[in-house]
Amino acid sequence: MYYYVYQITNLVNGKIYVGKHKSHKHPLENEYFGSGKLITTAIKKYGKENFKKEVLYLCSSMEEINCREAEVVTENFVKRKDTYNMRKGGDGGWGHWNGTPKHRESAQNGGNIAGKKLNNFIAEQKAKNTEWWQNYYRIITEKNRKIQTKANSPEAIAKKKETFKKIKHSQGENNSQFGRIWISNILSKEVVRISINDAIPEGWVRGKKGHVPKKLWVNNGIKEHYILTSKETEYMVKGFARGRLKRIPPTRIVV
Repeated sequence: MYYYVYQITNLVNGKIYVGKHKSHKHPLENEYFGSGKLITTAIKKYGKENFKKEVLYLCSSMEEINCREAEVVTENFVKRKDTYNMRKGGDGGWGHWNGTPKHRESAQNGGNIAGKKLNNFIAEQKAKNTEWWQNYYRIITEKNRKIQTKANSPEAIAKKKETFKKIKHSQGENNSQFGRIWISNILSKEVVRISINDAIPEGWVRGKKGHVPKKLWVNNGIKEHYILTSKETEYMVKGFARGRLKRIPPTRIVV
C-alpha cells in the first residue's frame, strides 16, 4: 500500500490542490486527482491534460500522511485565492473507501436503507397527492416527454434507419467473416481463422479455447484492477484473487 500527499497544478491558471491518497498502485501510475468539488469541477472545465500531478511526500502510514497534509493545507492555505482546497487537511476524508470489507459492507447497506426511505417517502407523497408530489410528477413527466420527443425526432429516426442498414448489410453472406470459423492449438495457444469447409488440422480444436488472454480482472474484496496476465503473480502475493467484485444493483425508484 502506498501512502502519499500530492499536489495538482492547473497549467492554465496556476491554481493548486493538495490532497492525500492511499492505493495499491504506485503514485506515478495512479490517475487519482482528488474528489473535492472545486478540483473536480476545474478538471471537467479545463481537461485533465491541463493539470500536472506531483508527489510531495511519500509516507508509510495513514497517520503520517494526515500529519503531512495538515502541515501544508492550513486554514490560511484554504483561504488563498490560488488553491482549490475547501477545508483544512488532516484526519477524515475518504479512508473508508479503501478500508476493510466491513467498511464497504456498511456503506452499501447505508445506501440500501437510504433508497428504501426515499421510495417510502415518494409513495407517501403520492398517496396524499401533496404539492411536493405534484411538482415531482410534473418534472418527471416533462423529462420523459423531452426524451421521447428527442427519440422520435427526424434526426433520431434517420440515425436508427442508417444503423439498421449497416447491421443488415453485415449479415449473412455480406459479412466479411461469413463461412469462416476460429480454431486454436491447445499446446502452442495459437488462434487462427479458417474456412468452414477446411479440415481442422491435427492438434487443433474449434473455437478460441487455446487463446491465452493478455489481461484479466483481479480483486481483493475492496478494489478491482484489469491487469496484464504477466503481473498476476505480483497481485496474488498482495492478496488479490481472479475475478471482478460483486456488484449490488442500484435501488430502483418506483413512481
